[in-house]
Amino acid sequence: MIVAAPARAQEAPAWPEPDGTLLLTQPFGRSEIALRLSRRVAGAIDGLTWNGVAFLADADPGDALQARVTLGPAPERRASEAGDGSGAQRLRSLRAGRSWAETVTRLRWGGPDGAPDIILHKRVGLGLPGLGNAVEVQTRFALAEPASAIRFEPLAAAVPADFTEAWRFDPATGALSRIDPAAGDRPQPVILALPEGSHAIGIWSPAPPEGDAAVPRAGFAIRSGPGATRLSCAFRVAQAAAGTHDFACYALVGSLADVRNALRSLTAPE
Repeated sequence: MIVAAPARAQEAPAWPEPDGTLLLTQPFGRSEIALRLSRRVAGAIDGLTWNGVAFLADADPGDALQARVTLGPAPERRASEAGDGSGAQRLRSLRAGRSWAETVTRLRWGGPDGAPDIILHKRVGLGLPGLGNAVEVQTRFALAEPASAIRFEPLAAAVPADFTEAWRFDPATGALSRIDPAAGDRPQPVILALPEGSHAIGIWSPAPPEGDAAVPRAGFAIRSGPGATRLSCAFRVAQAAAGTHDFACYALVGSLADVRNALRSLTAPE
């Protein structure tokens, strides 16, 4: 549950490390998963490692594992958690434990001024019961006014280009099938892996209750870009009311077999 509260406007959130970072760790397999949150990207995650390999590109702030919002289609506008790297002024609060962190951030809009700010409440947690390789991202987007054709992305990340193998996971059968990165959202979870399968990252979100048409279903995107491949877990809403909108997405890391087993566990019938 997201419980973070904004700090007073005149206060700057305190960071544990002098360079403005916070490290969260969780043992998994023969190594540990390490997440680094950074003031540079307004509390988003700019480092994710396991077993000696980095799962996030780091060429610019937009490579962070972060939350984003897109309004569109005409004209399309985006607000991102990491922004352009000048995040210190937009991060309102930070709370953390050994394997979790909560932030409140004012998302930065690109393009012409006019749209009111969106306030993001986010909780990141490492590990689930029986699944030490899960990164849980809970988000609450607070809209000051209604919005049309809005795309909420609780989890978006740039994965290094070395992760060349793209897979689709079928929850019905537990099988993997190769796919080509392409524009657009897919209804099934996706995975990126190194060619040998030693390291992989997948994304997933629980399906809404059966028959509940009011709750949007997640779409999963995987597309190539300069120097990196983009992953995202997103929710499209045709007409979003003013107020709060809550979503949860998960990143799963480890070997390709680890990620597949985690997805099987998460999607198994109860």
